[in-house]
Amino acid sequence: MATVLGRATEIVHFTDPLPPGTGLRELLGGKAAGLVEMTRDLALPVPPGFVVTTEVCREYLASGWPDWLDAGLGEAIERLGKQLGLGFGDPAAPLLVSVRSGAPVSMPGMMDTCLNVGMTPAIAAAMRSADGDAAFGADCWLRFCRMYAEIVCGLPRDAVGAAAVHDDSAASRMGAAARIQQLVHEAGGDIPTDPRAQLGAATEAVFRSWTSERARLFRQREGIAEEMGTAVTVQAMVFGNRDERSGTGVVFTRNPSTGEAAPFGDYLRCAQGEDVVAGTHVVHGLSELGAQLPGVHDELLGILGRLEHHYRDMCDVEFTVSSGRLYVLQVRVGRRAPVAAARIAVEMAEDPEFPVDRAEAVARVGHDVLAQLAEATHVDQSAVPLGHGLAASPGVGVGVLCCDPDRAAELAGEGVAVVLAREDTSPEDVHGMVNAAAIVTTRGGVVSHAAVVARSWAIPAVTSLADTRVEGGLHVAGAFVPEGAVVTVDGSHGAVYLGDCRESGEAEVPWALTIREWAAELGVEPGTRVEAGAEQDGRPVVLFELLRTVQLKGLCAVARAAAYLGSSEEAVTSCVAGAAELFKETPRGLMLTPQGRAQVAAGLAAEHAAAGSLDPCYEAFLPLNAGFKELVTWWQTEGQANAAANLPQLMGGLSPIHEALMPLVVASAEQVARLAAYRRRFEHALETLGGGDVSMLASPLKESYHTVWFDYHEELIALSGRNRADEET
Repeated sequence: MATVLGRATEIVHFTDPLPPGTGLRELLGGKAAGLVEMTRDLALPVPPGFVVTTEVCREYLASGWPDWLDAGLGEAIERLGKQLGLGFGDPAAPLLVSVRSGAPVSMPGMMDTCLNVGMTPAIAAAMRSADGDAAFGADCWLRFCRMYAEIVCGLPRDAVGAAAVHDDSAASRMGAAARIQQLVHEAGGDIPTDPRAQLGAATEAVFRSWTSERARLFRQREGIAEEMGTAVTVQAMVFGNRDERSGTGVVFTRNPSTGEAAPFGDYLRCAQGEDVVAGTHVVHGLSELGAQLPGVHDELLGILGRLEHHYRDMCDVEFTVSSGRLYVLQVRVGRRAPVAAARIAVEMAEDPEFPVDRAEAVARVGHDVLAQLAEATHVDQSAVPLGHGLAASPGVGVGVLCCDPDRAAELAGEGVAVVLAREDTSPEDVHGMVNAAAIVTTRGGVVSHAAVVARSWAIPAVTSLADTRVEGGLHVAGAFVPEGAVVTVDGSHGAVYLGDCRESGEAEVPWALTIREWAAELGVEPGTRVEAGAEQDGRPVVLFELLRTVQLKGLCAVARAAAYLGSSEEAVTSCVAGAAELFKETPRGLMLTPQGRAQVAAGLAAEHAAAGSLDPCYEAFLPLNAGFKELVTWWQTEGQANAAANLPQLMGGLSPIHEALMPLVVASAEQVARLAAYRRRFEHALETLGGGDVSMLASPLKESYHTVWFDYHEELIALSGRNRADEET
């Protein structure tokens, strides 16, 4: 692992092992966690890179730029260059990198990215496409200057865009870059030609973007903790704009609007990634890649299948093709519309080859999704549309037309239903999107910024509305609809109508009916996750046990708390309602308030005082803990590379640890009765792991053996009157 000035987890390369017990997403962010898994576990074609972790971001937010970070970045970029045989700033063999944000939870488009970092005029002059075209190098330099001016220097997007106009020749592109440099100079800044200065400034810009107004607004809407911070992923560039055998795209393994089991996305020839997601270009489906490079298209489809099975869910994947070679740049579990959520869950559970069962399908589709489906509205079939575009986010929305995000936010704040219409949206428009009844754009595809954000917030949206421009209203196919007029947006069918054309009625969604039937068969409510071996006996919830469960998880869904406590969601909800000052309810689960944390501390102190000494259990646990950490480290660094073959060795190492641990669990439960539940939790994890699900060793997102181990360790520390800091010294 990269160690900078004695720091072991601040800068981490994709291939570096992490200390046992490290939460991958929490430390590296969701983007880099996916890159690391694809690199280590799946051996996919991922460009190498490194991560400046969330720990560093929190340090930066608390006290500014760390004094060690410049040297740390220098060491990391030198190591990356040696790995690739390239030099950072070397015109003869240039290493260029992307600098991208990545929070532990998905925040699509809310933070900043800078591409082609390390670019200079000298490198631009030296770079040529595969057929010797100098415009490739000039295009990379212009793209870098444009992004640096907007992201790092904070210049207005429109002004930079006006300066960036060119005629596609190398000379014209270099001239546009010079105009942007002049804009930055006039604003009192500079676009450095020192690659290391570029890297430091781009990294700081990503950190700063965590506190931007759009990011704060998104976190408020999603219930994301302010103190979480973002990681910065620095990755070797691959070039979708290199030549005619290059391109870039974003694809979902299934349709995120309808749930159809077929790849769904956008692709653009001879382009870089921001051209697709920004919504500023006319894009094409994957058939374009199939026509251009059929072999690469087939390779991509194979990778999509592997990713979907690995993550056991629909995935959102970014990729680039450079001179006929495919690279995967991002994977995450994709956001989806309510109807897609129900259909995907059911069809995955019904597929005997897919690793999802009925119980998990029921757990994935809660009452909120089913309610949205039951309350769906439709468009009157006799209504005549003004125009058609892409069905980017399903549902029907009605409101007054507004073309300005500031005004849209103001009207929505007054309780007015608003349809926001733009040529395309960017993160700067989020305040006008967040409470919109619907969104319309005249450019961009189904994975553009407008489409992704709309789907994540269940806002109906139509993108690339044909033959339309936005100017004081919508000019659609020769007709003019002024701002203030009422319009209807049908995001399920990609149509826009004048007036309120809604027709209410029960939505007949067969997959929703199936979820309800399966839930009834299982004896649970939709959205309830039932862990194997959990006793769903509906026993009363003890307030302190619930508080401790939420504290250990940090963010805990009601259904998950109910499963851990052997109770019901209704009992947990009732307990929370009776102690509202102790809990904070967010869309992603329960958190503790300061009063709640104080009550847990008092409760643990009382248990410690009342119990007999747990010191013998704690002391006996420590050597087992060392052995377990060693086993997990071996698995993560060596064993999981050939998981099926090495599973017997893993179980052979874990079984004696488990056998030695169980008497300690029993003994500690005799002192503190609530610890008895740990025996069931450990045994369930061991049984599932032995059945072949290797993620049940150390996955932080599951009730894995390591998850239970960590919780039990925390209990022993607290109930022995110790703290983790003392233990680690």
